[in-house]
Amino acid sequence: MRNRKRALAIWLGLLLCLQVSLEAQEDEDAIPVSWEVSARAGTLWVEDDGAALYWQGGLAFDFGQNFFLGIDFVNAYANLPWLDTSAFGLRARLGFDTAAAGFVFTAGFFDHSHLQIGGGLFSVNNEGGRGSFVGVELPLRFGPFSVSPHFLHAEASWKDGDMYWFFGKPRIPSIFLYGLSFEFDWQRPYRQGLDFHHFSMNLNIVSNDYAPLFAARLDSYLLFYSFSLERPGGKFSGTLGWLYADAILEGALTSANQPFFLFPFRFFEVNAKIGAHAAFALFNFQRSPGIFTYNINMGLIHFFHDRAGVNTHYQMKNLFGGREGRDEISLDIAGLGAAVLLLEAALPSLQIAPGKRLFVGLEKIFALPWGFGDLIASSTLGRPGGGPSLSGADIASVLKTVLLSGLSIRFSLNW
Repeated sequence: MRNRKRALAIWLGLLLCLQVSLEAQEDEDAIPVSWEVSARAGTLWVEDDGAALYWQGGLAFDFGQNFFLGIDFVNAYANLPWLDTSAFGLRARLGFDTAAAGFVFTAGFFDHSHLQIGGGLFSVNNEGGRGSFVGVELPLRFGPFSVSPHFLHAEASWKDGDMYWFFGKPRIPSIFLYGLSFEFDWQRPYRQGLDFHHFSMNLNIVSNDYAPLFAARLDSYLLFYSFSLERPGGKFSGTLGWLYADAILEGALTSANQPFFLFPFRFFEVNAKIGAHAAFALFNFQRSPGIFTYNINMGLIHFFHDRAGVNTHYQMKNLFGGREGRDEISLDIAGLGAAVLLLEAALPSLQIAPGKRLFVGLEKIFALPWGFGDLIASSTLGRPGGGPSLSGADIASVLKTVLLSGLSIRFSLNW
């Protein structure tokens, strides 16, 4: 039975994704209407004794050349030993577009059932949560130049739960995302743009009785320049950007807001701050020398100057020793980074019959992090060798994960 489960995990670990799209066109003299129905399914993570799977679909209408309406929905669920949950989300988009201006309204929600992360004594449990969002985009065009201000607001809340040694749940009263996108489109073959985005979030950790425990704030700024060059038989595009993030977390657990007998602290105060700068680059090469189309996507991110640290002050109850202490943890994230390579070989959208087109593609993603060795070594508390060694079985398991994770097969069929 175990061999069968392992074989099933290997096949599912190929991250097989199936996408079917149906399109129809009604040729009416008054208002032409086109529609598309799409569906997709696949795996997010697979192990011998569990998997995380998802499926998604959508329905879109175009009324003439100016108005459109679309609905997208997604469902994901996991029964892994360290993650057990299911979630459903829906997004609706409505708008119009003209040569001079446009308007796009977006709204949606997500809902997830019971959530369990980890297991045993070190687990996080929650009875479920729900969130919603609304957004607006207003593109304005002036010849080859366009500017698109956009804004999005979201909020989320969760039911009763517990996190490790205390009872509590997160609550997000506000998420704000706004920005401006500038684009210079000299038609083909060259296009370039400049984008600025600001993201801010307030996060509260409250008890199951809604007493405040921790308060967190996150602000991040994103600026990037993008360009694309398209020629017959090939395309090249790239993005160069800079990210800055600043976050704080403050709060305390006390005997008053944690009223259960085995809570070990009289108080446990936390003060954490982090600030980081990062540069990133993304490049895409697309080539169609014959019947196949090849895509090479490369990405790099590297963190520079940062300030990060966690200060804690605690006092134990007499039942647990009655001691008091202060700890300070410094996190050095400067020098961390990663490189990502995504390879794709695909058939182009081939016409297999009048009004019917087929697409088939195979993708594989590789990731190479750097700078994390020192961070991991500093958390081993001086153990000889910097941590546990890997056995032959562990190495084989790692190789299997590297080779089978991030591999996907995609299909699409259009009418």
